[in-house]
Amino acid sequence: MKFCKRDSSVIHHAKDRFPTIVAFIILAEFCERFSYSGMRAFLTLYLRSKLGYSDDGATETYHVFSTLVYVFPFLGGIVADNFLGKYRTILYMMFVYAAGNALVAITAIPQLGLPARLCTLLGLFMITVGTGGIKPCVTAFGGDQFKLPEQENHLAMYFSILYFNLCIGSLIAKTVSPILRSEVHCFGEKDCYSLAFGAPGLIVLVSVVIFVSAKSRYVMKKPEGNVILDFTKCITLGIRKGLIGSSKREKGSHWLDTTEHKYDKRFIKDIKKTLSILTLFSVLPVFWALLDQMGSRWTLQATKMDGRLGPITIKPDQMQVLNPICILILIPLAQKYIYPFLEKRNILKNPLHKLTLGGVLAGLAFIASGVVEIQLRTTYPYLPHPGYSQLRIYNGNNCSVSLHSIPHNITYTLPSLSQFTKRDIQIHNTEYISIELGGSCIEPRKEMFLLEENRAVSFFLDGDDVHRFKDNVDKSRSGLPVVRFLLTSRTRQNVTLIKGNVVESHISGLVSPQTEVFAGKYDLFAGNDFVASGIEMLSGGVYTILVDEEGPDQFKSTFLVLTEANSISMALLLPQFLIMSSAEVLFAVTGNEFAFKEAPDSMKSVMSAVWMLTTAVGNVIIIVVTRLLAGYPQHQQFFFYTGLMFVSISVFHWLSRGYRFRHEDEPPRKECRSNSEILYLQVKQAEDCLDH
Repeated sequence: MKFCKRDSSVIHHAKDRFPTIVAFIILAEFCERFSYSGMRAFLTLYLRSKLGYSDDGATETYHVFSTLVYVFPFLGGIVADNFLGKYRTILYMMFVYAAGNALVAITAIPQLGLPARLCTLLGLFMITVGTGGIKPCVTAFGGDQFKLPEQENHLAMYFSILYFNLCIGSLIAKTVSPILRSEVHCFGEKDCYSLAFGAPGLIVLVSVVIFVSAKSRYVMKKPEGNVILDFTKCITLGIRKGLIGSSKREKGSHWLDTTEHKYDKRFIKDIKKTLSILTLFSVLPVFWALLDQMGSRWTLQATKMDGRLGPITIKPDQMQVLNPICILILIPLAQKYIYPFLEKRNILKNPLHKLTLGGVLAGLAFIASGVVEIQLRTTYPYLPHPGYSQLRIYNGNNCSVSLHSIPHNITYTLPSLSQFTKRDIQIHNTEYISIELGGSCIEPRKEMFLLEENRAVSFFLDGDDVHRFKDNVDKSRSGLPVVRFLLTSRTRQNVTLIKGNVVESHISGLVSPQTEVFAGKYDLFAGNDFVASGIEMLSGGVYTILVDEEGPDQFKSTFLVLTEANSISMALLLPQFLIMSSAEVLFAVTGNEFAFKEAPDSMKSVMSAVWMLTTAVGNVIIIVVTRLLAGYPQHQQFFFYTGLMFVSISVFHWLSRGYRFRHEDEPPRKECRSNSEILYLQVKQAEDCLDH
């Protein structure tokens, strides 16, 4: 008897072990989080610098992608719960996800010459489909591997590990991906987007192998149907019969009561309660419209700023790392210290008040970003405008050249190896203007200069020859410095630009193309002869270097600045990121928990789906506003979002005054929530926070 009892205890202990099979599921979620978070960090920069999108176009594309990311989980959940089951849905969507990553990575290789925009958009669409299938299934599929109630404590541990996994995956991705993008150089480029896209895709493929290898050990539950479909069908039937149909309703009855012949009264009551919550949620998408711009507009804003902070240099897409770091610090501080402190003083004890304050802080964050943008505008280059042309004349001669044109108010003596600039010459389409040239080393004459409307056109005077070329004085889309070399015909040696021991550029000919280089100090050589040292080119600057050979092995050069480098520190972005992170803790975490607690038990999956839908609608708002305000200065767009946020949160506060909480509508009862249920909610909160 004792032997049997002891054996039973051993068997029970074996059943109570933590199921190691969930490690495969955790790895799959880590790969998905790493891939998605890392790619979003630099996606806007890729769209602008490599695919040639404007700031508005890159913003729109980024937010269309984000919208679909929050729409496809609906379809993924329906497919998993009604047809394929969680395992097969995750598996198939992993392949779709990896294929999307691979397509974008291959397209980023310039030598292949693929239709870049088409292939990239197709790859991004495949990624949204993939993450839409994985996102709603992974957490729940891991929970299916536990036997309840025997393994309740292990299930709680699983959610804790998953929470940590989400945080680590997002933080590593947002830190490493910008490094892969900018520090690694491939295919003759100054960066390596193909590696930045391809590495996460490769990780996903490896995880597929690991995930499939454990198939025989998984606990797989059959599809049991999806309440979202029933919810949608009941609402549709109620609208058709109760609102626009011919069915007669009793006075004072609800329009959903017309569905009682098909649906249970309790189910209908739960839908009514859910609709009351959705009324509150109807104005909340504006918050996501502000929050999601951290990955688009705020990243573009960072490209125009100086990332040098002491001994380190911050990349524009690395600024987003501040968000998850702040959130992970603020969540425990708020839960353990700040909220209890305020509740004792009768402040913010209502979750709806926390949501309201979160919206107000989001508006304040955009005021801060608008103020920064106003400061940035002072550093922006003066670009050509419609109806005007910019004229630049570079003197490559070893004497001064006089310029004279009465119609265009030009009277100037241009020293050797220097430039003359006039930015406001009225031009319609293309026109010639006449300028008298004079000097001791050139033939005095009238020269015709062909200018183009809305363009910067430059001319290089080399002896009696005039070389015409078009200049781009705008800051580079990648944020790197841009330089052009002008070599006089007397310069018989090729010119080499060297940074440290690395040859950055090798120039020959008279007028070189504009070339992106890395920020830093350079030395200049003509053949093996030293020309100049300590030439400093900084992020955002546009430069021209003139080189002339005065005599055998004797060279001189002039370093000209067309556009000043980024001079305002990225440190000025810290306040808006900190304020927005605080707003996210108040809004996203509180809103997610409010939706979970207030939703009827049968409607919790519906409420989770609707909460994700508010994020999708927020991204649609960004797309619409970007179209409506195209052409308006960026700071005005930021202030518009601020006003929109304040209006929407005011409406929310007004609607929330009449809201009745669930505990007010239902008789008091003892409710016990398991530790694993609380941790599951924390994981969902972490997913919401780290997705932005």
